[in-house]
Formats: sequence, C-alpha cells, structure tokens
Amino acid sequence: MHELYLMTQVVKAVETKLGETGSAKLSAVRLKVSALSHMFTHDGASLQTAFSLAARGSMAEGAALEIIPVPGDAWCPACCRACMVTRSNESCSVCGGTVMASSVEPEVVIHELVIQE
Repeated sequence: MHELYLMTQVVKAVETKLGETGSAKLSAVRLKVSALSHMFTHDGASLQTAFSLAARGSMAEGAALEIIPVPGDAWCPACCRACMVTRSNESCSVCGGTVMASSVEPEVVIHELVIQE
C-alpha cells in the first residue's frame, strides 16, 4: 500500500505542475529514483498499477510511468569510504563490506513530464 501513497503524491505534484501549463495532455511521467530506494523492492508492474490507480480522474490519467534508476551515495563503515551504488544490496567495491545509505537526497524526483502536442 505504500506504493499507492507514494504514487498519489507523485500525481498531486504532477497536477500542480500541469496547472501552470493550462490544458496540456500528459503522455508520460519520468521519475528519477535512487538505487537505494525501497521502490526497487517492488516489481515494476505493481508500481505501474499504483500509478494508474492514483492517476484515475486526474490530469495524469492515461499517462505512462517511466522510472529512471540513478546511483545512490553510500558509506562503507568497514573501510571508511564513500561510494556510489547501483542497487540497495550492493557491497563496497573496495573491501566487500556492507554499505549504508549516506545520501540525504530524495528517493524519488519528478524528472520530466512529457506533453502531447
């Protein structure tokens, strides 16, 4: 159910942005999602379904959801190094230790709204 809440927040943000553009027809929402995000513990189909449900009756209804994974900042306490990871269960590339998320950046950012002309 957390995915539905998150997608509802995405749809609200999309509607706020689209409210500034008039009656534009949205065809896609592109999200940049940190590799450390819990969103990647869900399969893509459940995220698409949650987005479709959240978008019903909104300006985002019928738009495609595209997820762009971005590397996340992490810290290895074993070797005291900062590193970048491409998935949440990745190990330190130097010592093989367990890394911890160190980024204070948001997990999900609306990267782009694609409008039909």
